[in-house]
Amino acid sequence: MMISGINNVLEALESAVSKVESVMMTKGRHNPRLQKIITLCQKKSVPLLFREVKTLDRLTGDARHQHVAARISALPSLTLDRVLEDPSRLILLADSIEDPRNLGALIRTADATGVSAILLPEKRSCPLTNTAVQASAGAAFHLPVVRVGNSGQLLDRLRAEGYWTAGLDMSGPMTPEQLDISLPLVVCVGGEHQGLRQVIRKRCDFLVSLPMSGKVSSLNLSVAAGVLLYQIMLGRQNKGSISGQR
Repeated sequence: MMISGINNVLEALESAVSKVESVMMTKGRHNPRLQKIITLCQKKSVPLLFREVKTLDRLTGDARHQHVAARISALPSLTLDRVLEDPSRLILLADSIEDPRNLGALIRTADATGVSAILLPEKRSCPLTNTAVQASAGAAFHLPVVRVGNSGQLLDRLRAEGYWTAGLDMSGPMTPEQLDISLPLVVCVGGEHQGLRQVIRKRCDFLVSLPMSGKVSSLNLSVAAGVLLYQIMLGRQNKGSISGQR
């Protein structure tokens, strides 16, 4: 996978999970952060290759590269079994996300709010592209991703493991304040246009909507997810416990 931009390359080099195969940079740039990349490449024995700007333009497509790009072999990933071992007991399911920028913003928000992993359906989510990684502001190098097959079957398994499912839905009868944040939770976010699919909606224990006082009837999905996830994080910090029986 090709990534680009100073922050992305730095995060990849500093990550304990992501493996950087090589870094490409244009010559003649005097920037302390680019120098830090050079130092990290030397320290970690990562090949540093100097290339023309037009070469980086071609390799990175429409993404802003800031005169540096890197080829990486992997982003952080976990099996579902490993996710279930995490004591935070907070997971995000991003279903049917089409825009990689929205996916990146979701990853950034999830990382900031203590989510243990993000679940991405293999066939119902845009891939983790360079654009998504850039939009995550480096969070994609730290928050594990679990690629899943059937979202409905996945939620059935998580229910059996003691998780409760909270779906973000414009018509949901519950507000974030009414949600029992002490429960082990899977927060479900639907696509930009259709929202939660029926297969997800019918498996939700709670459907949560955000009160709106303005003339616009909805929020961007990453912003909406952020509101709910911060409510959960702050509530748990205040209560200091996770419990719940079905």
